[in-house]
Amino acid sequence: MAKMFGKLFGDSPKTSETPQAFTIKIDPLKFNLSIKPSGTVHVQLESLKQKLTKLSSNVENNLMLSIRASTKQNVDLASSAFKFDEEYIQKGKFEVEYLTLAYLSFQQLDDDQLAIVKNARMILQELERLAQFALNIADKTGHVQFANVQELHKDEYGLKPMGDITAEMIKKAVEAFVSGNAKHASETLGMMKEIDELYQSAVKKIKSSVTDQNITNLTGILSVIEHVKASADISCSIAKNFC
Repeated sequence: MAKMFGKLFGDSPKTSETPQAFTIKIDPLKFNLSIKPSGTVHVQLESLKQKLTKLSSNVENNLMLSIRASTKQNVDLASSAFKFDEEYIQKGKFEVEYLTLAYLSFQQLDDDQLAIVKNARMILQELERLAQFALNIADKTGHVQFANVQELHKDEYGLKPMGDITAEMIKKAVEAFVSGNAKHASETLGMMKEIDELYQSAVKKIKSSVTDQNITNLTGILSVIEHVKASADISCSIAKNFC
């Protein structure tokens, strides 16, 4: 009977290799969580904002790295994006998640303080999406071919400026929360016009040049463009909360 079920459902994998998810070296005890804030709540929340800012910066950098890797067909760069995500972004997400959950659930914060933590958690969730989009872009590196791959910061679909603007939008959206300055949020929303123009131009160019011979390649390039556009949309989603 055991053999029959083994054939039907497959034998259990015989390996002692540690899953990649468990290779992240994190010790939650170092987060110094407590029911009561260590020091004033203000200092605690400022520290949380700093950690969120650092995480945001790492996500921005990896997005630009992934775009560069795909447009230059540089597999080594794409690989480094995955390594950077595992080493820095996943650790940052882990810590901010613990902090926001603990503060929301186990500390007796007032309504204004809770609002800050809830916004931090909302931004964390959006940064998680952005981080995954960056890896999705890096995944395309071996499957797309752009023109002018040897020329620094040049591509025929405007992805370099799209990436630069999007990274700046992410930065400003998070800064709007951290600083409480609504101007940063408004500037983020205003920059979306540039993204839309670049996006429409790129899509128009792709559609005008697609053939049966290049449709697979252009579909991959379109995917990269869509991911960058979606990343800009997410930054606007964050910013709208702080206008």
